[in-house]
Amino acid sequence: MSLQFTILLIGILLFAAVWTTKLSSRLNIPALLIFIALGMIAGSDITGFIRFDDAELAQLLGTVALIIILFEGGLQTAWKEVRHELAPSLSLATFGVFIATSIVAVASHYILGFSWANAFLLGAIVGSTDAAAIFSVLSGQPIRRKVGSTLEVESGTNDPMAVFLTVLFLEFVTNPEEASLLMGLGSLVWEMSMGLLIGLFIGWTASTLINRIDLSSSSFYPILLMSFAFLSFGLADTFHASGFLAVYVTAIYISNHELVYRQTLVRFTMSMAHLAQIGMFIVL
Repeated sequence: MSLQFTILLIGILLFAAVWTTKLSSRLNIPALLIFIALGMIAGSDITGFIRFDDAELAQLLGTVALIIILFEGGLQTAWKEVRHELAPSLSLATFGVFIATSIVAVASHYILGFSWANAFLLGAIVGSTDAAAIFSVLSGQPIRRKVGSTLEVESGTNDPMAVFLTVLFLEFVTNPEEASLLMGLGSLVWEMSMGLLIGLFIGWTASTLINRIDLSSSSFYPILLMSFAFLSFGLADTFHASGFLAVYVTAIYISNHELVYRQTLVRFTMSMAHLAQIGMFIVL
Protein backbone atom coordinates (compact mmCIF):
# COMPACT_ATOMS: atom_id res chain seq x y z
CA MET A 1 0.00 0.00 0.00
CA SER A 2 1.46 3.38 -1.00
CA LEU A 3 2.11 6.13 1.55
CA GLN A 4 -0.35 8.46 -0.18
CA PHE A 5 -3.14 5.88 -0.10
CA THR A 6 -2.42 5.06 3.56
CA ILE A 7 -2.72 8.71 4.57
CA LEU A 8 -5.91 9.08 2.53
CA LEU A 9 -7.37 5.97 4.17
CA ILE A 10 -6.51 7.28 7.66
CA GLY A 11 -8.33 10.52 6.86
CA ILE A 12 -11.37 8.63 5.58
CA LEU A 13 -11.49 6.36 8.64
CA LEU A 14 -11.20 9.27 11.10
CA PHE A 15 -13.86 11.24 9.22
CA ALA A 16 -16.17 8.22 9.14
CA ALA A 17 -15.54 7.43 12.83
CA VAL A 18 -16.50 10.93 13.95
CA TRP A 19 -19.67 11.04 11.87
CA THR A 20 -20.80 7.55 12.85
CA THR A 21 -20.86 8.62 16.50
CA LYS A 22 -24.13 10.37 15.64
CA LEU A 23 -25.42 6.99 14.45
CA SER A 24 -24.36 5.32 17.68
CA SER A 25 -26.24 7.98 19.68
CA ARG A 26 -29.42 7.52 17.67
CA LEU A 27 -29.27 3.72 17.89
CA ASN A 28 -28.11 3.85 21.54
CA ILE A 29 -25.18 1.52 20.90
CA PRO A 30 -21.56 1.99 22.06
CA ALA A 31 -19.43 3.97 19.62
CA LEU A 32 -16.62 1.43 20.02
CA LEU A 33 -18.73 -1.11 18.12
CA ILE A 34 -18.88 1.35 15.23
CA PHE A 35 -15.10 1.81 15.35
CA ILE A 36 -14.53 -1.95 15.35
CA ALA A 37 -16.92 -2.33 12.40
CA LEU A 38 -15.02 0.34 10.47
CA GLY A 39 -11.77 -1.51 11.11
CA MET A 40 -13.32 -4.77 9.95
CA ILE A 41 -14.61 -3.15 6.76
CA ALA A 42 -11.22 -1.63 5.99
CA GLY A 43 -9.36 -4.80 7.00
CA SER A 44 -8.48 -7.99 5.16
CA ASP A 45 -11.75 -9.72 6.08
CA ILE A 46 -13.95 -7.51 3.88
CA THR A 47 -12.43 -4.92 1.53
CA GLY A 48 -8.79 -5.87 1.99
CA PHE A 49 -7.58 -2.27 2.02
CA ILE A 50 -5.51 -2.91 5.17
CA ARG A 51 -3.68 -6.17 5.84
CA PHE A 52 -2.48 -5.87 9.41
CA ASP A 53 -1.08 -8.80 11.39
CA ASP A 54 1.67 -7.21 13.49
CA ALA A 55 0.87 -8.25 17.06
CA GLU A 56 3.72 -6.26 18.63
CA LEU A 57 2.69 -3.03 16.89
CA ALA A 58 -0.94 -3.65 17.86
CA GLN A 59 0.14 -4.09 21.49
CA LEU A 60 2.16 -0.87 21.38
CA LEU A 61 -0.70 1.13 19.85
CA GLY A 62 -3.19 -0.40 22.28
CA THR A 63 -1.01 0.37 25.31
CA VAL A 64 -0.45 3.99 24.26
CA ALA A 65 -4.16 4.43 23.58
CA LEU A 66 -5.14 2.90 26.92
CA ILE A 67 -2.71 5.16 28.79
CA ILE A 68 -4.35 8.22 27.22
CA ILE A 69 -7.88 6.91 27.84
CA LEU A 70 -7.19 6.05 31.48
CA PHE A 71 -5.49 9.39 32.06
CA GLU A 72 -8.44 11.30 30.65
CA GLY A 73 -10.83 9.20 32.73
CA GLY A 74 -8.87 9.99 35.88
CA LEU A 75 -8.92 13.71 35.11
CA GLN A 76 -12.72 13.51 34.98
CA THR A 77 -12.91 11.73 38.33
CA ALA A 78 -13.69 13.68 41.49
CA TRP A 79 -12.27 12.11 44.65
CA LYS A 80 -15.30 13.12 46.72
CA GLU A 81 -17.44 10.96 44.39
CA VAL A 82 -14.99 8.07 44.12
CA ARG A 83 -14.16 7.57 47.80
CA HIS A 84 -17.68 6.34 48.58
CA GLU A 85 -17.46 3.76 45.78
CA LEU A 86 -13.87 2.71 46.53
CA ALA A 87 -14.78 -0.41 48.53
CA PRO A 88 -17.17 -1.93 45.94
CA SER A 89 -14.84 -0.92 43.11
CA LEU A 90 -11.83 -2.65 44.67
CA SER A 91 -13.99 -5.67 45.47
CA LEU A 92 -14.97 -5.92 41.82
CA ALA A 93 -11.36 -5.32 40.73
CA THR A 94 -10.11 -8.24 42.86
CA PHE A 95 -12.77 -10.76 43.88
CA GLY A 96 -14.92 -9.86 40.88
CA VAL A 97 -12.08 -10.57 38.46
CA PHE A 98 -11.40 -13.90 40.18
CA ILE A 99 -15.08 -14.88 40.02
CA ALA A 100 -15.26 -13.98 36.31
CA THR A 101 -12.06 -15.94 35.72
CA SER A 102 -13.51 -18.97 37.52
CA ILE A 103 -16.75 -18.89 35.53
CA VAL A 104 -14.86 -18.82 32.22
CA ALA A 105 -12.52 -21.56 33.48
CA VAL A 106 -15.35 -23.91 34.47
CA ALA A 107 -17.07 -23.36 31.12
CA SER A 108 -13.80 -23.90 29.22
CA HIS A 109 -13.07 -27.11 31.12
CA TYR A 110 -16.47 -28.76 30.80
CA ILE A 111 -17.58 -27.39 27.41
CA LEU A 112 -14.31 -27.00 25.49
CA GLY A 113 -12.44 -29.82 27.22
CA PHE A 114 -9.46 -27.71 28.35
CA SER A 115 -7.28 -28.89 31.23
CA TRP A 116 -7.91 -26.99 34.47
CA ALA A 117 -4.62 -25.09 34.15
CA ASN A 118 -5.34 -23.99 30.58
CA ALA A 119 -8.97 -23.24 31.43
CA PHE A 120 -7.98 -20.92 34.28
CA LEU A 121 -5.34 -19.28 32.10
CA LEU A 122 -8.00 -18.50 29.48
CA GLY A 123 -10.30 -17.21 32.22
CA ALA A 124 -7.56 -14.94 33.60
CA ILE A 125 -6.90 -13.49 30.15
CA VAL A 126 -10.54 -12.52 29.53
CA GLY A 127 -11.80 -12.16 33.12
CA SER A 128 -11.13 -8.45 33.67
CA THR A 129 -13.01 -5.52 32.17
CA ASP A 130 -11.22 -3.32 29.66
CA ALA A 131 -10.84 0.30 30.75
CA ALA A 132 -11.01 1.63 27.20
CA ALA A 133 -14.30 -0.15 26.59
CA ILE A 134 -15.78 0.89 29.94
CA PHE A 135 -14.98 4.59 29.55
CA SER A 136 -16.20 4.53 25.95
CA VAL A 137 -19.47 2.77 26.78
CA LEU A 138 -20.27 4.96 29.80
CA SER A 139 -19.48 8.22 28.04
CA GLY A 140 -22.68 10.23 27.65
CA GLN A 141 -24.94 7.42 28.81
CA PRO A 142 -27.90 8.12 31.13
CA ILE A 143 -26.50 6.07 34.00
CA ARG A 144 -26.43 6.83 37.73
CA ARG A 145 -23.18 8.56 38.64
CA LYS A 146 -22.60 6.15 41.54
CA VAL A 147 -22.76 3.16 39.22
CA GLY A 148 -20.62 4.88 36.60
CA SER A 149 -17.95 5.86 39.14
CA THR A 150 -17.82 2.33 40.53
CA LEU A 151 -17.34 0.79 37.11
CA GLU A 152 -14.76 3.38 36.05
CA VAL A 153 -12.65 2.92 39.18
CA GLU A 154 -12.93 -0.87 38.85
CA SER A 155 -11.75 -0.82 35.24
CA GLY A 156 -8.84 1.43 36.18
CA THR A 157 -7.68 -0.71 39.11
CA ASN A 158 -8.23 -4.32 37.99
CA ASP A 159 -4.96 -4.54 36.05
CA PRO A 160 -2.85 -5.91 38.96
CA MET A 161 -5.33 -8.72 39.68
CA ALA A 162 -5.62 -9.62 36.00
CA VAL A 163 -1.84 -9.71 35.59
CA PHE A 164 -1.43 -11.71 38.81
CA LEU A 165 -3.90 -14.38 37.71
CA THR A 166 -2.52 -14.55 34.17
CA VAL A 167 1.10 -14.93 35.30
CA LEU A 168 0.13 -17.41 38.03
CA PHE A 169 -1.82 -19.75 35.75
CA LEU A 170 0.77 -19.35 32.99
CA GLU A 171 3.30 -20.72 35.48
CA PHE A 172 1.00 -23.66 36.24
CA VAL A 173 0.76 -24.38 32.50
CA THR A 174 4.44 -24.02 31.57
CA ASN A 175 6.21 -24.93 34.83
CA PRO A 176 3.77 -26.62 37.24
CA GLU A 177 6.55 -28.00 39.50
CA GLU A 178 7.81 -24.56 40.49
CA ALA A 179 4.56 -22.59 40.36
CA SER A 180 3.90 -20.85 43.67
CA LEU A 181 0.71 -19.17 44.89
CA LEU A 182 2.67 -17.33 47.58
CA MET A 183 5.02 -15.81 45.02
CA GLY A 184 2.04 -14.78 42.92
CA LEU A 185 0.38 -13.06 45.88
CA GLY A 186 3.61 -11.21 46.61
CA SER A 187 3.66 -10.02 43.01
CA LEU A 188 0.05 -8.81 43.32
CA VAL A 189 0.78 -6.81 46.48
CA TRP A 190 3.90 -5.31 44.88
CA GLU A 191 2.09 -4.32 41.68
CA MET A 192 -0.78 -2.64 43.51
CA SER A 193 1.23 -0.88 46.23
CA MET A 194 4.02 0.35 43.97
CA GLY A 195 1.57 1.36 41.24
CA LEU A 196 -0.33 3.42 43.83
CA LEU A 197 2.81 5.05 45.27
CA ILE A 198 4.30 5.88 41.87
CA GLY A 199 0.97 7.28 40.71
CA LEU A 200 0.77 9.54 43.76
CA PHE A 201 4.38 10.65 43.35
CA ILE A 202 4.03 11.51 39.65
CA GLY A 203 0.68 13.19 40.36
CA TRP A 204 2.23 15.40 43.04
CA THR A 205 5.19 16.19 40.79
CA ALA A 206 2.92 17.05 37.86
CA SER A 207 0.63 19.31 39.92
CA THR A 208 3.56 21.14 41.48
CA LEU A 209 5.53 21.61 38.28
CA ILE A 210 2.63 22.60 36.00
CA ASN A 211 1.45 25.25 38.47
CA ARG A 212 4.90 26.72 39.06
CA ILE A 213 6.64 26.52 35.69
CA ASP A 214 6.39 29.48 33.34
CA LEU A 215 6.40 28.19 29.77
CA SER A 216 6.85 30.45 26.77
CA SER A 217 3.47 29.44 25.35
CA SER A 218 0.29 28.11 26.97
CA SER A 219 0.06 25.55 24.16
CA PHE A 220 2.94 23.63 25.78
CA TYR A 221 1.01 22.91 28.98
CA PRO A 222 -1.20 20.15 27.48
CA ILE A 223 1.91 18.45 26.11
CA LEU A 224 3.60 18.72 29.50
CA LEU A 225 0.54 17.29 31.19
CA MET A 226 0.36 14.33 28.80
CA SER A 227 4.05 13.60 29.32
CA PHE A 228 3.32 12.77 32.97
CA ALA A 229 0.86 10.05 31.89
CA PHE A 230 3.60 8.24 29.97
CA LEU A 231 6.19 8.94 32.68
CA SER A 232 3.87 7.38 35.25
CA PHE A 233 3.29 4.24 33.20
CA GLY A 234 6.93 3.92 32.17
CA LEU A 235 8.31 4.35 35.70
CA ALA A 236 5.83 1.87 37.17
CA ASP A 237 6.47 -0.67 34.42
CA THR A 238 10.23 -0.32 34.97
CA PHE A 239 9.73 -1.38 38.60
CA HIS A 240 7.36 -4.21 37.53
CA ALA A 241 4.41 -2.41 39.09
CA SER A 242 1.00 -1.76 37.53
CA GLY A 243 1.51 0.98 34.95
CA PHE A 244 -2.19 1.40 34.25
CA LEU A 245 -3.01 1.78 37.93
CA ALA A 246 -0.22 4.35 38.26
CA VAL A 247 -1.58 6.36 35.32
CA TYR A 248 -5.10 6.36 36.73
CA VAL A 249 -3.95 7.39 40.23
CA THR A 250 -1.75 10.14 38.75
CA ALA A 251 -4.69 11.59 36.85
CA ILE A 252 -7.02 11.45 39.87
CA TYR A 253 -4.43 13.25 42.02
CA ILE A 254 -3.96 15.98 39.40
CA SER A 255 -7.71 16.33 38.91
CA ASN A 256 -8.34 16.96 42.59
CA HIS A 257 -5.69 19.66 43.06
CA GLU A 258 -5.28 23.19 41.76
CA LEU A 259 -4.29 23.26 38.09
CA VAL A 260 -3.61 26.20 35.78
CA TYR A 261 -5.46 26.23 32.45
CA ARG A 262 -7.64 23.42 33.80
CA GLN A 263 -10.40 23.69 31.20
CA THR A 264 -7.92 23.85 28.31
CA LEU A 265 -6.01 20.85 29.62
CA VAL A 266 -9.17 18.80 30.20
CA ARG A 267 -10.50 19.56 26.70
CA PHE A 268 -7.15 18.59 25.18
CA THR A 269 -7.05 15.25 26.99
CA MET A 270 -10.68 14.56 26.04
CA SER A 271 -9.85 15.07 22.36
CA MET A 272 -6.77 12.88 22.68
CA ALA A 273 -8.81 10.18 24.43
CA HIS A 274 -11.44 10.16 21.68
CA LEU A 275 -8.71 9.91 19.06
CA ALA A 276 -7.10 7.06 21.02
CA GLN A 277 -10.42 5.21 21.25
CA ILE A 278 -11.02 5.53 17.52
CA GLY A 279 -7.51 4.41 16.62
CA MET A 280 -7.41 1.58 19.15
CA PHE A 281 -10.67 -0.08 18.21
CA ILE A 282 -10.14 0.34 14.47
CA VAL A 283 -6.76 -1.38 14.87
CA LEU A 284 -8.33 -4.17 16.92
